[in-house]
Amino acid sequence: MSITVYDFTGIYENESFDFYKKEGARSLFDSNCNYVTLTDISGTNCICDDYAYEEIKKRIPGQLQKSEIEIRFFDNGNYHYMSKLLLDVICDKRQNIHDDTDFDQLPEEDVVFDLIVFDHHPDMKWTSYGDILSCGSWILNALKDRPEIQKVYIIGADKALMEEAFTDNPEIEKKVRYFERFDAFKAEAKKNPGAFQKNVYISVDKDVLSRDELFTNWDQGDMTCSELEDALVFLKEYYMGKILAVDVCGESLKDSEDFFMHNGAHMSNIINRNILSVFLNY
Repeated sequence: MSITVYDFTGIYENESFDFYKKEGARSLFDSNCNYVTLTDISGTNCICDDYAYEEIKKRIPGQLQKSEIEIRFFDNGNYHYMSKLLLDVICDKRQNIHDDTDFDQLPEEDVVFDLIVFDHHPDMKWTSYGDILSCGSWILNALKDRPEIQKVYIIGADKALMEEAFTDNPEIEKKVRYFERFDAFKAEAKKNPGAFQKNVYISVDKDVLSRDELFTNWDQGDMTCSELEDALVFLKEYYMGKILAVDVCGESLKDSEDFFMHNGAHMSNIINRNILSVFLNY
């Protein structure tokens, strides 16, 4: 397992990011955790312009083994577009593994995957700049650019926002499924495992959680921490050996009043630790 922290705002230094320490050593400096500082790159807040995209890619840690799962943390929800950027990287890595083979001739299981997203927002709305990559459009960007994505499953998003996303983008209806509750996804996965058990990429925005659990910098859903953890445990067991990566964002906004509350940085750190612990023995 490879753990990488992408720090855009300095948030993790304030949180202490201590959930993977050994003998008191902070995880930021542990050999099992890569720490990538991105605070000096412009054009990254909410949108990712072409310059920022290329600069971020240059700092992503090197090649992984085909079977190695990646766990990535990347700041607050303004940077959820990192899932698209990292999807691009991981797809390119998978192609490089088979660089002596015609990629179009590879078995389906070596190419396609599903994307499972926990988020209070659909992240399927183009900005006024067009199809520039942003935290609110990254799923649309991924569907446009990555034919490897077979299905997108969005869990916990606001129902009205999902209806708006389908109305604005009718072409996505064959590719995107919406589940208001994870239990509905779980029931269908158990009933029809053949439709789900392929490679999967998981992306978690903690704004899917209730503000009774955590304060993020966006409006939030009503999922509890235990519901999210149970969902990830199910996915780990259901997709054992088929999870390509797990992304986590949704920190509190640094220097905000919420950040210093119990449900701010303190709770966010605990949730990060608990999410990571789900996959430690993967």
